[in-house]
Amino acid sequence: MRKKFFRDPYSEVLQRFNQRGIRCVVVGMSGINFYAKNPASAFSTLDYDLFLEPTLKNVGEAVRSLKTLGFTVGTAEGTLKSSDLGGMVRDQRTLVATSPEGLLIDLLLKVSGYPFSELSKDAATFTVGGVPVRVGRLSKLIRSKKLAGRPKDRRFLQRYQALLEE
Repeated sequence: MRKKFFRDPYSEVLQRFNQRGIRCVVVGMSGINFYAKNPASAFSTLDYDLFLEPTLKNVGEAVRSLKTLGFTVGTAEGTLKSSDLGGMVRDQRTLVATSPEGLLIDLLLKVSGYPFSELSKDAATFTVGGVPVRVGRLSKLIRSKKLAGRPKDRRFLQRYQALLEE
């Protein structure tokens, strides 16, 4: 029987970001799952959370790179217009990238509890299919969830605590 190779659909994006020098850190559930001890302790999520260094140059390059990979980049109000990018960066608003295949990437310009420099400085590096992936430290990702305090974050933290106690 031949081994099957699983292709991480996000590794192409991260490889392109690395090649272009785009500064980002995987956060949220996407980041927390990198620390799962086994597949049973990973959590399902429908998107991938990337915390971008919130500079116009960095975010602009990320948007251009995603578009060349076939993604559509938008906001809560609809498709992103290039003239809106400066305001989005200034206000540190989230951008959303979607691919024709249905991949969803949240491009975060702020996260609860940490500026980019603080989350980035001690990020762990994992390798996925030969691609280095910078991921926020687990303790910081959990603290960010606590600080966000959204109902979905509180539910996750309860489930996560139960998993740790098993």
